[in-house]
Amino acid sequence: MFTKLRRQNNEFYIPEKKIFSSSLINDIYIEEITNFCFQMTFGKAGEHRKYRSGGSHFRKNGEIFCDTFQGKLGEFFVYQKFLELGIRVSKPDLETWGLGRWDDQDFLIKDNLINVKSMAYFSNLLLLETKDWGKNGVYIPNGKPYDFFIVSRTKPDLKSIFKSKRMLYSDDISFSIIKTIIDEITFEADIPGYIDNSMLLKVIDSKQILPKGSLLNGRISMDAENYYILTTDFLELTNIVKSLESDIY
Repeated sequence: MFTKLRRQNNEFYIPEKKIFSSSLINDIYIEEITNFCFQMTFGKAGEHRKYRSGGSHFRKNGEIFCDTFQGKLGEFFVYQKFLELGIRVSKPDLETWGLGRWDDQDFLIKDNLINVKSMAYFSNLLLLETKDWGKNGVYIPNGKPYDFFIVSRTKPDLKSIFKSKRMLYSDDISFSIIKTIIDEITFEADIPGYIDNSMLLKVIDSKQILPKGSLLNGRISMDAENYYILTTDFLELTNIVKSLESDIY
């Protein structure tokens, strides 16, 4: 069974952590990601949800930009690592869309649906909102089960930077201001590992849940109920090669 969070009343604590082991993200991806995230938020060419499934916090464009940027940064870092491992894969999607449309997957390799979960470099929990997942491991918004979930951690934490500049809770920021900030940052990432569908099913079956309203590490209030699994229980990324070997150069 997987490692459990240590619980004290309504507070949950991470008992073990996986050290962040960083690599540089290729600079050629940063400009593309910046343009996409701006159009999906302040540029109003597309639109993301203002709130999370089961959540009650209504997000401003600054928050959505940072969440979207972190997500795409994670996808491109996984793409970068796949290429290094010799795995043939399409570049992450940068098409803008409106509310109600969902990506089918981040990557499709040898009929395997792969979902990338991006988080800040200091994070050690994969969180999956319970209202998004059926008991059979199907992702409810698109009705499909994923074969693999790969986690990418990124540094620095863009939300902290936006917050320090009083931009996080803004709905109107110019592209030139955002680009100036992004251009001054060196982005790093690591991949602490991945889980497969069978691991997700075990988490769902055992109801390994971090409740809505609980406090993670005694200070972070959970906006929604989530299934969780610690990074120390992840499989190493190199193990995924065998499952995808027919698509290796």
